[in-house]
Amino acid sequence: MASDAIRQVSYSISMKHFKLNDISNCEWLAIVLPILLIAPNIGLDITEQMSAAGKIVNLILPLSFYAFLMSSWRRCPITALLCVPFMILAGFQIVLLYLYGGAIIGVDMFLNVVTTSVEEVNELLGNLMIAIGVVVILYVPAIVYSIAATIRKREMSQSFKKCYFKISSISLAISTSLMILTAVFDRSYSVSADLFPANVIENLYRAFERYGEVENYHETSARFAYNADSERDRDLREIYVAVIGETSRAENWQLCGYSRETNPKLSQIERLTTFDRALSQSNTTHKSVPLMMTPLTAENFDSINNIKSIITAFNEAGFHTSFFSSQRRNRSYTEFFSNEADTTVYLPDDPDSDMSDRRLMELLGAALADTIHKKQFIVLHTYGSHFNYRDRYPAEFSYFKPDSFTDANPGNRDKLINAFDNTIRYIDSYLSEAIAMLDSADCVSALFYAPDHGEDIYDDDRNRFLHASPTPTYHQLYVPMIVWISKELDRQEPQISDAINSNRHKFMSPSVSLFHTILDVSGIITPMYNDSLSTASPNFRSPEALYLTDRNQSVDLLSSGLKKQDIDLFNKKSFLKTNQ
Repeated sequence: MASDAIRQVSYSISMKHFKLNDISNCEWLAIVLPILLIAPNIGLDITEQMSAAGKIVNLILPLSFYAFLMSSWRRCPITALLCVPFMILAGFQIVLLYLYGGAIIGVDMFLNVVTTSVEEVNELLGNLMIAIGVVVILYVPAIVYSIAATIRKREMSQSFKKCYFKISSISLAISTSLMILTAVFDRSYSVSADLFPANVIENLYRAFERYGEVENYHETSARFAYNADSERDRDLREIYVAVIGETSRAENWQLCGYSRETNPKLSQIERLTTFDRALSQSNTTHKSVPLMMTPLTAENFDSINNIKSIITAFNEAGFHTSFFSSQRRNRSYTEFFSNEADTTVYLPDDPDSDMSDRRLMELLGAALADTIHKKQFIVLHTYGSHFNYRDRYPAEFSYFKPDSFTDANPGNRDKLINAFDNTIRYIDSYLSEAIAMLDSADCVSALFYAPDHGEDIYDDDRNRFLHASPTPTYHQLYVPMIVWISKELDRQEPQISDAINSNRHKFMSPSVSLFHTILDVSGIITPMYNDSLSTASPNFRSPEALYLTDRNQSVDLLSSGLKKQDIDLFNKKSFLKTNQ
C-alpha cells in the first residue's frame, strides 16, 4: 500500500510539472547516482544472512537517503561530489565482496589498510582488476560529469527538484519507519551490522579509535613488568628461537597429514613435535601475532595496550634478546614488541639487502656465533606464505608445477596451490636449517614455530581467497605448530619432551599456548605463566575454541559466522570438542 501511494504521488507530480524526455543530464545524475550507490547493498542482500525485512531496509533506506540528499539542492552536481566518500565506501565494499564473497568492511579491514605495505597492496591490486574495473565503471563517470557540471553551474529545474524532493522525503520517512519496526520486532536485526553504509561508518570510527590506542601504546604500557626470572643456572648456555610464520595453513603441511611431501626435511628430524589440532584465535596478523607474543587471549585482548611481549620477560630473566624480520615496519604492536629486543633488524630497512626469509637464517647464524651472551632468545618474523606465493621462494624450490604467476581466480587454483605448497617446502628448508644450527651449538636449546593464521585458496564453491575476512573459515584458522627440543635439554629435563608428546594430538591454540609453552621450555618463571596453558606441561588443558571478532569480542567458534562447509571440516578434526 505504501509503495502504491508513493507511485501515485510520483505520477501526479511528474505529470503536472515535467515529462520524462524533458529531464536534463543533471537531473538524470540525481536519479541514477542513488541507484549506483546501492550496488553494494544489493550484493550484501544476496550474500549476508538477514531477515526479509532487514534486506528490504538495506535497499530502500539508503536509496531514499541518497535520493533525499540529491534532491536537497538544485545544484546537484555539487551534492554528487559531496557523496564521493559514499562512493569510496561503496567501491571498497564491492571489492571486498569480490574478494571474500561476502561480509561488510570490518574494523580490521581499515586497520589492515594502514598496516599493509605498498608492496603487498601492489601484489593484491593486480588480482582485483575485475572488481576495480566494476567500481571505475560505476562511479568514475559520475564523478567526472559532476566536476564538469559543477564548473558549468548546471542545476535541476525548480519543478523537478520539488517533485523529486517530495518523493524522496516520503520514501525516506516510510523506510525509516520500517527500519525502526524491524529493529523493534526482529531481534536478529542490528543497524550497526545490517545497514550499509551505516555499519561501515561505525567500523571506520572504531578503526580510528583503535589506531589512536596503538599510537598511545608506549605511554600505556610503559610501567608494565613481568617480574620474570630464570630457574636455571646462570652459567648454563641456553638458546631459544621463536619463529613466527605468516599465512601458513596446516592442511598443506605434510606433518599434519597432507598427502604431498611439503615437509621432507622436518619430517626426518628427531625430537620435533607437531601439534596437528591447532587453531588461531584470529585471522589477522595485527591481532594473532600479539596474541602469540603475550599472555593475552581472545577473552582479554583489549588489554593489549597495557602489556609488553614475551621479549621483555626474557630481558628481565637476563637473556640477550634479538628480533629479526623480513617484513616491513608498520606501526603495529608487532613493531612495538620488536623494539623491546636488545637487537632489532628489519631487512626492508636496507633496500639493497636480500629480504627473503633465507636471509633471516644468516642473521640467526651470526647470533649463534656470539660467544659473549650465554643466554639468548631470538624471534624470527618471516614472510612465510603471504600472497603472492610465487614470490616467496627462489626458483630452485619450484617443486610442484606448474606454479607460474597467475591471476587470482578459481580457474587457476591448481597453480596457486602448487605455488603455496612450494612455499611450505621453502619453510621446511629454512626451519630445518635453523634446527641444524641449534643442534650444532650443542647446548640447551629449543625452536618453536607457529604462523599467525591460514588462508583461503578457492577451496569450495564460495570461491573465497586470502585471509583477514570479517568472518573466518576453517582454512584461515587451522594452523600448524611445531616444537623442537635439543639433545642437551632433553637429557637434563626429559619431562618436557614427555609432556609435549603426550599433548601433541590435543586441541590447542598458538594464540593461547605459545607464550606459556616458550616460558615453560625455557625455564622462565613469572606470575603471568599458567601451566594449564603450556603444551610442555603435564597439567595442560585444551582451551575453549574461541574467536576474536572484528570488533574485539571473544565468541565461541560456532558463533563467529562459520558456514556449514567450515563446521563440517572442523567436526572432522573434532576441533569443536576441545576436551579431547
